[in-house]
Amino acid sequence: MGDLLIRGGVVIDGTGAPGRRLDLRVRDGRIAEMAEDLAPAGERVIEAAGAVVAPGFIDSHTHYDAAIYWDPLCDPMPQHGVTTVVIGNCALGLAPLRPTERAAQLDVFSYIEDLPLELLGAAVPWTWESFDDYARALAERRLGVNLMVLASHSQIRTWVMGEAAWTRAATPQEAAAIAAELDRALAAGAFGLSISSFDKDRQGRAVPSSLADAAELDALCAVLARHGAVLQFVPCSDTTEMLLAELERLGALLGRHGVTGLYNILVHVNGDPTRSRRVEACLAALHAKGVRLYAMAAPRPFELSIGFEQTICFISVPAWNELVQADPQTKRRLVGDPDWRARARRDVDSCPSVMFPFDQPQLLRIREVAGAAQAEWGGRSFAELIAARGGHPSDVLADWVAENDFAATFIFPIANTDEAQVAALLKSPVAFVSGSDAGAHLQMFCAAGDATLLLTRFVRERGDLALEAAVHAVTGRQAELFGLADRGVLAPGKAADIAVFALDELTYGPELVVADLPGGGERLTRAPGGYRYTIVGGVVVQRDGAATGELPARFLAHAG
Repeated sequence: MGDLLIRGGVVIDGTGAPGRRLDLRVRDGRIAEMAEDLAPAGERVIEAAGAVVAPGFIDSHTHYDAAIYWDPLCDPMPQHGVTTVVIGNCALGLAPLRPTERAAQLDVFSYIEDLPLELLGAAVPWTWESFDDYARALAERRLGVNLMVLASHSQIRTWVMGEAAWTRAATPQEAAAIAAELDRALAAGAFGLSISSFDKDRQGRAVPSSLADAAELDALCAVLARHGAVLQFVPCSDTTEMLLAELERLGALLGRHGVTGLYNILVHVNGDPTRSRRVEACLAALHAKGVRLYAMAAPRPFELSIGFEQTICFISVPAWNELVQADPQTKRRLVGDPDWRARARRDVDSCPSVMFPFDQPQLLRIREVAGAAQAEWGGRSFAELIAARGGHPSDVLADWVAENDFAATFIFPIANTDEAQVAALLKSPVAFVSGSDAGAHLQMFCAAGDATLLLTRFVRERGDLALEAAVHAVTGRQAELFGLADRGVLAPGKAADIAVFALDELTYGPELVVADLPGGGERLTRAPGGYRYTIVGGVVVQRDGAATGELPARFLAHAG
């Protein structure tokens, strides 16, 4: 197992260097030789003529934490050249977690990442409580893609403080205990810590991570520095000013301790076109001071499918969030309640909403309606609906969704629809290609395939990046930022995680609905991307779009 000879291809090694015509010999899952015209020595031979041989892609922002227990291949990641994913992002994870806290914490995970709550409870084996035990359990699993894990701040805070983690800052003793738990998680193999000051739970409460004060964050950064680990964070970004202030605040902490920070996410916002340039300028100023703070930049346009059944999209508008989280009977009662209507109007007027912009109704397009009586509204905008009905936008929406019995959906192209602006972000020296969210929001969008989109649209079609630069962006660049020593680059001694593809054969197809979740539930996926081979540790996990059934991948522990 793990012995191959890949010959006839152009090796793009993940460093950004020009491609070279070389053969690769793999022994015991690692690259043994790279040279011209290597002779077979009993290995399986893979012919790569006309193709690129590149390091397997690394997706550094995913939420496959739970999905690995019902889909160990993490479909369709291998079919898009991905061999390693990072989980534990956004201060959300599966450890440390006591049984008494599990239901509440899983509800938060389910709500924020749009994952079926019943699957999180039933499909995950829960043979651990501490992060150490979680890491050992991960090490026993056989997978189709390698896993890197971030420790999750909200989980650690709740582990230490219990319910108080949701209501207040930590005492000095609690902050020290939180830092000690992070130290244990990093020693067990976590690559860093993820924090969030953006997310809220189903009831509108800020997640525990957002309540950490400067002293707690300083203690955590000191621990990260000792381990050479990263800080991934989701800042409060309701307004550009709030976002810039938080980048400055966290940038000062990172600079003090020499920690690398990874900010989620830098996009071109259609409703605020100067935002991305202001964020870039802020990050560039921090870099000039020696602060290593990089923004995730995704190649994908962000189009949300917004329904009215327990979605996260109204998280910033309390009255509307209350309605979408309610059961059908309560929904019908609330829309007819004058008190709720008054609260909803006040919240719409006073609470900026990034994911459902009541103040920019022309951006919201009606996607689905319930029944022929509403069919005329399909494809039209919320602005047109307001003009036709008259009245406050909140009241118009409440009446309309009630008429559709809450079965209607909207499409909102929230960001990244201007390809020239996206290309500029992808090439920014203060950014790196990431932020896919693959594995989450299963009914809202399919986030898998970002590397394929990068290669097809921004390399092959638009010519914004050279092929070598794009490969480096999703391989060596990722490994360098995370301190992943033996992957991301093709060189003797490195792990044989490899993607074999011809650029003109790649396709970034539309989203597809499949009903393959346990119990027959539906999710969005994407067709295979046209990769000839995806190889993990010298073992082929997919060939020509079809999974081989092999599961050679594993939990990768940070060696910092």
